[in-house]
Amino acid sequence: MGNALDVLLLGRARFHELGMRGRVILSQIPLNLTMLLVCLVAAVAGPEELGDPRFVAGQGMALALFAACVALPWAKLPYGLFLVIPFLDFVPIGFVASSASDTLSGLGLLGVFPVMWIAGSGFRPRIFVPLAGAAALLTIWAPVLLSGAATPHSLVARVVGPFILLAIGVGTSVMTLSAMAQQARVQELLERTETREQLLDTVLETADVGILVLDGEGKGMLANERHAEVYSAATPAEGAPLDAEPGMLAYREGPDGTVRWEERGLERVLSGTHVESELYRLGKGPGARVVSISARSFHNHAGRLGGTVVATSDVTDVVSAVRARDRFLSTMSHEFRTPLGNILGYAEMVLEDSGLSDSSRSDLEVIVRNANHVNQMVEDILAASVTGEDASAIRLPVDLAELVRAASDSSRAEASRKGISLTATASAVLPVLADRTGLVRVLDNLVSNALKYSASGTAVRLTALREGPWAVCRVEDAGIGIAADEMEHVFTRFGRSSAALDSEVPGTGLGLALAKEVVEQHGGTIECTSRVGVGSTFTVRLPLRSEGPGSNPPRRPAAEHGQHA
Repeated sequence: MGNALDVLLLGRARFHELGMRGRVILSQIPLNLTMLLVCLVAAVAGPEELGDPRFVAGQGMALALFAACVALPWAKLPYGLFLVIPFLDFVPIGFVASSASDTLSGLGLLGVFPVMWIAGSGFRPRIFVPLAGAAALLTIWAPVLLSGAATPHSLVARVVGPFILLAIGVGTSVMTLSAMAQQARVQELLERTETREQLLDTVLETADVGILVLDGEGKGMLANERHAEVYSAATPAEGAPLDAEPGMLAYREGPDGTVRWEERGLERVLSGTHVESELYRLGKGPGARVVSISARSFHNHAGRLGGTVVATSDVTDVVSAVRARDRFLSTMSHEFRTPLGNILGYAEMVLEDSGLSDSSRSDLEVIVRNANHVNQMVEDILAASVTGEDASAIRLPVDLAELVRAASDSSRAEASRKGISLTATASAVLPVLADRTGLVRVLDNLVSNALKYSASGTAVRLTALREGPWAVCRVEDAGIGIAADEMEHVFTRFGRSSAALDSEVPGTGLGLALAKEVVEQHGGTIECTSRVGVGSTFTVRLPLRSEGPGSNPPRRPAAEHGQHA
């Protein structure tokens, strides 16, 4: 009862939220309140009407019907049975209207209440709405028919009122059916939305990636548990909010130290910068985690910024594995190749001694052959480690200048043995994000080629410097060079220049092709300029590591072709 009054007084409750009994009571209240008003007006305008048996009977029947609305368990009765009440309402309306028609005009319009109730129920409107119109007409005609003074003219004169009530009923029925269809559609959409929300929650919690969704103002809307787990390592103190980004212990992965607030991935993507697989270290000590962050903004239906989705992957184990691989391959590259080069060099020098016995020469040839075999195995392992679709998938901060100096040191013994001057000039620091093993392989290949195709007494120069947004490495030699018509085949697999073939220097023609693949996987370029008999210059360009918010990868310069394999 209280909820029905709350609806009637336009409170917080809504009609469709009421139970069956509340709806029946609320539908009957307007008629009873109006009947009470009729009593009060009659007491003032025509007190004699209060003693009319028809008036008293009508008011009593109205109260009895209201009591039935309150007392009966409508929820347990067959649906639609409640329409008995509005049809019975026409009886007390007819009694009251006929008794007080001389004093109070227009009482026949009281029939609008049961008509609207019947039409608004939406229950079989094609049957019950016309019946409601007929009941309203009968309510008006009945007193005239019972008085015996009915004439065609008097009956027709009373048709307009019931017709108006019927029109109101039809309009109410149309609006009710439309509202019911819309409500059913809304309910369907609500159920589908709830299902999708449950599906989204399940997907988010199943994914092994931290997901954070922000609104257009950068405030958190949605996050899964994995996101909280990943970022817990960066929480400065117990109990601190996980979305307190400025207070997080976040560092650039590598030796660069703390990341400034405006350089962090989340802040950058909110300012409109594209963020893709950037590595950060969260927290300090043994519990620190290395994460890869990608972020995308999305727009709403109006084309305005709707928010941002941030995906965070914990790649601590992957980075550790990559570093272990790099350490192993670095050992293979530097610790194995240098002594193997010395073994081969000294063995070949001893073989040139004309005083060697046949047995000693045979033993030395075995040494050379097996050393070459081991050297080739090292080369194959290094080549396999930096080629394929997943090469350079995990990139860590490295210093290209350091790698250039290391490549020079690694090949210095071979250069000295061949009588070639090998020098390296490098800038202090050239930070790039790269697969260290892949770049080591590229540099070693370029230096090895330069030494392989250069004569004694010439020079090979390595240079590493910064050119705008690029870290640039050049390897220059004064070797045999390449003809202009063969330049287009330099970086193709198994491609070797005619000068290289004439020199009878062994080679597979794979080194430069693999080097080109690795460089392009890092977003860079490799090019060559060469002249036959003068020498060749290889130039490798790699994008410098982003150093501030809003930094974007540089556009690749147009590449030239060149050199031997």
